[in-house]
Amino acid sequence: MVAELRQRPQVTRVLVALPHALVRQGLIRVLEGLPDVEVVAHTGDTDEALQLAQDFEVDLVVIDADLGGDGGIELAAQVKAVIDGVAVLVLADRPAWAQVERALGAGVDGFTVKDVTVSEFTDTVRRIAAGEVVLHPTAASVLAQGIVNSRGGRSPLPLTSRQREILRLLALGLENKQIARRLDIGVHTVKTHVSRILTKLGASSRTEAVVTAMRERLIG
Repeated sequence: MVAELRQRPQVTRVLVALPHALVRQGLIRVLEGLPDVEVVAHTGDTDEALQLAQDFEVDLVVIDADLGGDGGIELAAQVKAVIDGVAVLVLADRPAWAQVERALGAGVDGFTVKDVTVSEFTDTVRRIAAGEVVLHPTAASVLAQGIVNSRGGRSPLPLTSRQREILRLLALGLENKQIARRLDIGVHTVKTHVSRILTKLGASSRTEAVVTAMRERLIG
């Protein structure tokens, strides 16, 4: 009789980059309590963090926005630039619009605040590991208010049903190729729809479009 081989669950390899050792150790303990997560390295130094992320070929980097003074966002951008497919989660005390905007511009996959519960934090980590883009409501609210101020309160143009459908998939963090497969349409068609969505919502990025759509209740 041939025994069945059980497939091992995929483990997310994590680097923790936080400036304060006590907080860092606490976060590591939380992460190590997850069966599908392995903390492979940790540091409080920005330069070392970038090197460790490359050396250990990590899947996810958790970065304090204030690491190295205010270098956490810059580190996030560097990590995304040099490591293909890596996910980045940024933690902040009280996120400001410019901070959230810079982080999203750097391509981070998540932005949350430090006063979340353990269950909220672990849920965020799992969702990011699964390929989602996760923005804490506080960060989303700050970003939305900044968008309102920059746009002078102008209302977005109406979207078609197809554009709303694509916008919902953008909110799930799907890329153009994934959206094309999901909707059985061409990638070029998706790009055209995304471009028109950004124009109608007055957004400069996909994330900004999603935040604007959520604020205007264009998507659930």
